[in-house]
Amino acid sequence: MKPIYFLCTFILLSLFMHLTVEWIVPFCETTSSYWYLSNERKINSDAKVLVLGDSQIVTGVTPQLIAEIEGVTINEVVYLPKPSQQPEGILLESLEVLSKIPKLKKVYVNLSPLNTSKNSVTDANRQLFLSFGSFSLYTITHPLLRKAYFSNLTDLSWKLIIKIFPYFGLSSNINRLVYDPIAQIDVSRRKKEFLYIKESMEKNQGSWVWKFIGDDPNLDEKEEFPHRSSQVLSGKRELSIHLWFEFIRLWKERGVKVVFLRIPFSPKMEKDILATKANLVADEFFQTIKAEVGPKRSVEVLDFKSEFLEDYQYFGDLTHLNQKGRDAFAVILKKALFDHTHSTAQGM
Repeated sequence: MKPIYFLCTFILLSLFMHLTVEWIVPFCETTSSYWYLSNERKINSDAKVLVLGDSQIVTGVTPQLIAEIEGVTINEVVYLPKPSQQPEGILLESLEVLSKIPKLKKVYVNLSPLNTSKNSVTDANRQLFLSFGSFSLYTITHPLLRKAYFSNLTDLSWKLIIKIFPYFGLSSNINRLVYDPIAQIDVSRRKKEFLYIKESMEKNQGSWVWKFIGDDPNLDEKEEFPHRSSQVLSGKRELSIHLWFEFIRLWKERGVKVVFLRIPFSPKMEKDILATKANLVADEFFQTIKAEVGPKRSVEVLDFKSEFLEDYQYFGDLTHLNQKGRDAFAVILKKALFDHTHSTAQGM
């Protein structure tokens, strides 16, 4: 009887966790809430444009803007960026939607030193995938994705455990609420952010000005950016570069055009990145993919890293545009993309 007793206990425990996990998620930090809620997104099979990337896209580029630029309806834009997203996640999303949107013509995605180097965001992305990401067969069968996510059996086992007992995926968030006074004070804001993110998923496919809960966030110009702290972004993560090239190959084979955006960080961060030469890896990648010439080239690069070097009012924090910045960036992006549409000019 004992095996049956334990099996019933595990089944009931798993069922309880799956039924109640949504009550716990609002207490999690912003990125975790976003990843959890992003699983509710729907894919329109008639879509013609796909948008992928990280929180810079989430806060800086709306599906409405892309629809206007491309001359399509909002329903023909599939918007799938996630905060802390890395090229492995972008490639995985691409593979998963490949057969679902046969009419696709163009993909927008952002690339920066944050997703070409090994840094804390890389580690955060992996944990977010284990906690909230889809358990796709591609993560096992595709060699690059397997290397990124399941380099050993322990990682695979942990993903299986979280799928069965989802509370384990929230453990780091819940543990901080127990011992971290800052996290405890932040609970009220987290719950508000959860509601705003949920609303953004329902109305705007997840497009949301980062940390917006009613008032446009503003970066204080006096806030210091630690000198040369962007040095960590200057190194090349070879796996990231391989993943980016695989991403391009995947869409190129299907005749889908890829538009890479380099969305600006805050002025002090951009200036520090320039000082530490943290842009070199991304710039080298851009130069390589821009080598293809001709009016029907499969990749475009639009580099805006130098646009807002003095405009602190356009940022909500060090890495994200606020609503004013989003509006200003929309004007610049529309002009650049309309120019590309009606001319044979090279990317910026």
